[in-house]
Amino acid sequence: MVEGKNSFLKTLHYLSFDVVLGAVVSNWMFWKIPNENGAVNLPSILVLGICTWIIYILDRLLDNIKSEPKDARHQFHFQHQYYLQLCIIILFFIVAILAFFLPKNVIYFGIALSVLILIYFYILQKKSKSANYQHFKEIFTSAIYSICVVGSAFSAKSNLDWQAYLAGFVFFLLVLQSILIFSFYESQAYPKTKNLAKKLGKTNCTFLILGVLLLSFISIFSNDNLYLQKVFFIEALMAFYSVLIYFFQAKLAKNENYRWLGEMVFWMPLVLIFF
Repeated sequence: MVEGKNSFLKTLHYLSFDVVLGAVVSNWMFWKIPNENGAVNLPSILVLGICTWIIYILDRLLDNIKSEPKDARHQFHFQHQYYLQLCIIILFFIVAILAFFLPKNVIYFGIALSVLILIYFYILQKKSKSANYQHFKEIFTSAIYSICVVGSAFSAKSNLDWQAYLAGFVFFLLVLQSILIFSFYESQAYPKTKNLAKKLGKTNCTFLILGVLLLSFISIFSNDNLYLQKVFFIEALMAFYSVLIYFFQAKLAKNENYRWLGEMVFWMPLVLIFF
């Protein structure tokens, strides 16, 4: 029974459901800005979660086209690629239906973002073998993910002050911090891997990861808006736990435990439901 449960949870992890949940919860947090009473548009959150899932599945499928699967996650996508392709088609139809219930500004934002994502995948296909591209892929991925989560909520709001955008920028840094930690673990496990962590080296990675933590804590004191203070506090906790994951490499590298723990960091905005 335990083995079956673990297998089910591992499948959800390979399917990036932990990432999708993190995106949805974080997006909800930004919808509540600026004063915790911000109107939350449920169809927009659902579309974000579905689109995040589509992008992650598609990214793995494209990786497998370029090269042999190099880890368990890519092997899973390779073995089930037919069903995953069908899943993407079905998800596109669901998004098309939900689009009729989206606010007008969110639709405009989605169109612009779709163009950006298409450009990203075009570059991914054309430049995937370039060492320089591989070094900076993490930055592109972080930016697109953050724009999806923050931008979809902010596009429906007006008169946001600079503290709200600071919260969005800190979230981007948190995503980059998380991906940089993942790529650091990968560079240790696969020495031939080309990624940003390997390009920067351990010392620079450490400075950047700790720098995000410092900025997130400073942001808590940047305003007197109670809800934004809660948001900055949650972001600081997220940065802190990511730093712990980075420094406990010896314990978390086994079975890639750092991955699911790192994804769960983005579940922390759930705390705002209770406080």
